[in-house]
Amino acid sequence: MNDNQKNIAQKALCEWLTEQEQMDGKPPKKIEYAFALKDDEHDGLIFFVFKFKKSSIGKWLIGVAGGFPDEESTDCTAVFSGLDEFPSDKDEAIELAFKMTDFILHFNAREKIQAVFEKNLKYISQGEVDVEKIARQFVKTETRFYLTVGTVDVPSGKVIVADPLCYLSGEHIIAPVLEREIPKGSYPVEVSICRHNEIGIRMCTARLKIKDAKAVRYELAESEEDSAAFKAKDGVMHGYPVDAGMMCFIDAGAAKNYAKFLEKWHKDNPKKNHYDDYFAAFFAESDKKLPAYQREGGDFIEWANPDTGERMVQISSGFGDGFYQSFWGFDESGEVCELIAPLVDPDLFDN
Repeated sequence: MNDNQKNIAQKALCEWLTEQEQMDGKPPKKIEYAFALKDDEHDGLIFFVFKFKKSSIGKWLIGVAGGFPDEESTDCTAVFSGLDEFPSDKDEAIELAFKMTDFILHFNAREKIQAVFEKNLKYISQGEVDVEKIARQFVKTETRFYLTVGTVDVPSGKVIVADPLCYLSGEHIIAPVLEREIPKGSYPVEVSICRHNEIGIRMCTARLKIKDAKAVRYELAESEEDSAAFKAKDGVMHGYPVDAGMMCFIDAGAAKNYAKFLEKWHKDNPKKNHYDDYFAAFFAESDKKLPAYQREGGDFIEWANPDTGERMVQISSGFGDGFYQSFWGFDESGEVCELIAPLVDPDLFDN
């Protein structure tokens, strides 16, 4: 291993990550060298693999940098991270790293890769969605499939869509309560999923099914003013920020109980991380049960509060962090039949 190349690659990856919108203009909180690999399928190019954290409570994520043609080169031509979780098994980490190098070399330029992610960032933050685009995600094909991943209890009739790891507890709670109220009850959550060689498995759209009916139109899910993510003189910004690569559906009252649970958990577990030391085990169990539908480590769980029994569903947010929107779906009779949260536009990769 060439230490000079490793240092060049690490610097290039840090600079590249800092430029990504998902990183909020900041370098990784932590970064560590993992291993090097030689891609014999692409002229023996040399790559260096790193694991990094966006925030102190976040998961270890994987990134690659290099593309050195030989051990003397100092030209780092390929840098990439899809903000995927770093696999705990080294063989799986190596396999994922090779997929990432294939992804980089397939697009053949950083600009092309960045363009795809920028398009998806626009997709998740837009104020409108196309009915047919969403419907196509819930039709099984060679690259698309969907399944029910859990049930959400909504005893108050008020729903929150938010990042459950960063913004539903602690000092900086951002938990937008949606204005529209739904009938009190328990509702299944479905998620559409895509699988491509370039991006692996990704969660595309999370859907809270309120009625067993087809949506014929969607309307932006607006937040109550008092709980909106951001406020300005001319109104509020609807939607929710994600900073730990996770979103959830949860009842407004249950969200308060969830925050109380985590506060008590941290008192009982000082200096521990509620993802690494608590929720990760639930995601690992989900992965064990349904490995064909999620990435290593797990992408979705149904979790019941041990103190109240209230159920919520947590789902990996597509390509990780960003500012997302949710939408109410209406059936032919004009009644609300679902609440969706678009995460990834699979059309970007099918095309």
